[in-house]
Amino acid sequence: MIFDPNHRQNNRSARISMALFRMSQAIKKMTQLESDTAGFTPVQIQALLFCLHTRNDAATVGNFAHAIGTSHVTAVKVINGLVQKGLIRKAAKPEDRRVTLLQLTSEGQQSAAKLEQWGESLEAVLFTISDDVLANLELGLGSVISAMQQQGHIVVAEPCLGCIHFHPNAREGAEPHYCGLVQKYVSHEASLKECPEHTPAIGVQM
Repeated sequence: MIFDPNHRQNNRSARISMALFRMSQAIKKMTQLESDTAGFTPVQIQALLFCLHTRNDAATVGNFAHAIGTSHVTAVKVINGLVQKGLIRKAAKPEDRRVTLLQLTSEGQQSAAKLEQWGESLEAVLFTISDDVLANLELGLGSVISAMQQQGHIVVAEPCLGCIHFHPNAREGAEPHYCGLVQKYVSHEASLKECPEHTPAIGVQM
């Protein structure tokens, strides 16, 4: 299907895109109110949750920038603010010291854990909608996200299972799984965390 910008009137995709835009504005307002209550900005909360859920060797400044769709410079400013608060620490990646890894401090872990419910105001709205409608919505949004991902507009982070680079139970020991992308073994606990560079393998059963 070829996109024709001259036929937007009464076009379903145009109506849906406008609805999504309006929703994004409303969601931004809702999350801002939650963020104010938590004492952080929305992007600071995203940074803390990124560090909490992302595999340690993939929790880089660059991946965080891609995850929130911003520039590297802006991401650095956000991270530096949380470093000054004592919530995040930075360290050079052993294999490539040009890459900066991010890790939560003990205080950062506590703060991030408290933010796990961030976004519950939106969840409360969705809770009022029937399961049948939500099922169709989930399917449709999945297609939208997939299309945006293919065009480079969004980064979808997923656990290792199902990734083309992931080789489960490649050896025995504390780090049994192997990641072909970074060429290193990872623990089972690490494999359950999200990776911004997850590449789905065709035909893998999830």
